[in-house]
Amino acid sequence: MRMNRFRRTSLLASCVLLAGGVGASVAAGTAQAAACGPAVPAGTACTLPATLTLISGSMTLTSMASLEWSSTVNGLDQNLFDRTAADETYLVNDSTGGGPGWHVITSATTFTSGANVLANAGTFSTNGSLTSMIATVGPSATCLAGSTCVLPINQTVYPVAITTAATAPVAVDIYNSAAGAGLGSVVIGGSTAPHPVGWWLNVPSDALAGTYTSTVTMEIIAGP
Repeated sequence: MRMNRFRRTSLLASCVLLAGGVGASVAAGTAQAAACGPAVPAGTACTLPATLTLISGSMTLTSMASLEWSSTVNGLDQNLFDRTAADETYLVNDSTGGGPGWHVITSATTFTSGANVLANAGTFSTNGSLTSMIATVGPSATCLAGSTCVLPINQTVYPVAITTAATAPVAVDIYNSAAGAGLGSVVIGGSTAPHPVGWWLNVPSDALAGTYTSTVTMEIIAGP
């Protein structure tokens, strides 16, 4: 009789432990946070999804409005740079959100003054110097105030010769950026930068006095 009683007691204790274990497992499994939105009791956490959507913007170039040089004929060859501070910089804005890279290209028609012309080859060039037409340094690149930009990786070789033509002048790269760089608003050059944009004209000593004009074209193209 004692043995039967002991067996019944042990069996009952086992059932109680098993039931307790099952209850704890169920409680742990159902202790999930509720979805936020409806009212939830104090002390109960809720969850909600958070999403940021960024829409692709555009790529733009803000350039100078004009270029200008002036000097006096003195019987010597002259290398002239544009001394206007506003002409020593331009702005590239890559807001595409894809980082395709970009390049700025420039072309120019022949510099003419009536029937007088400057040579198409060797007359017009650009670099990052206001002291030497043949300097091999390029313009500085900095982030525009308020822009956390990625500075461009520029592979342009300077100085860049811009060969003019009376019609259909050929455009050349004057600054570029590898893919994945040049994102945001990037200032190229600047009058107070270590290397402003230098626009140079080589005027030979036999050039006749006059006002020489040319049409300069600038464009930004997506892609390195």
